[in-house]
Amino acid sequence: MIFPVLKIEKTVQVDDRTRLDARKTYITPDEAAITLIEIEPESGAGFFDVTSAKYLDYQYSTEGDKAISLRVTTDGSPELSTKTLPVQTEADDKLFSSDSEIIPYEPNILDWTKEGRNSFLDVHRASQERILKYLDENRFWDKDGNALTKEDVIIIEEFKDWSKFMTLRLIFEGLSNATDDIFHEKALRYRQMELEARDRAKYRVDLNNDATVDANEALDFRSIEIHRV
Repeated sequence: MIFPVLKIEKTVQVDDRTRLDARKTYITPDEAAITLIEIEPESGAGFFDVTSAKYLDYQYSTEGDKAISLRVTTDGSPELSTKTLPVQTEADDKLFSSDSEIIPYEPNILDWTKEGRNSFLDVHRASQERILKYLDENRFWDKDGNALTKEDVIIIEEFKDWSKFMTLRLIFEGLSNATDDIFHEKALRYRQMELEARDRAKYRVDLNNDATVDANEALDFRSIEIHRV
């Protein structure tokens, strides 16, 4: 039997490099050897022969749900597997920070992007998810008791420092392999800056779901209570 295994990101931005990874594809012992591995990054793009590398690095020029197909051939009919990758515009992704905001702190930071990527947008996205999870866990909800989403954050600037320092911390934690290495030291330093940024006085968000921020719609981290209309 042939088992096509395609690893992709949860979501990506338009024009952001991503890796479509088929390296975990395998066959059972009774199957003939794999002779061809092909990936089609989106419908109509055509299949690329990736038999040697077993992955395809790609970036999408348009938004939308992209159907990615992996085709694996041995000595008979090929086995096909398809996954969907959501591709968003920068505006729809609505991240709280970007690489341009962390480069001033670490001019060579892009030298450390992982294989198959040329940005840290995936880490900025992880920071956003963690920030929203923190708000939920600390009962910062909208007027109906629902968890806040990125759409509720109208004034992104107020979350920017928290996000960028968290992103730097996550990057260096991922690079660190010892408690006394320079990456660990950097991670600790950015962790402190992250906490200081997080514990600013107030964050203004849309709590009544009218797509605006009213004067008394604020999250006060010092008192751990929500001020609502």
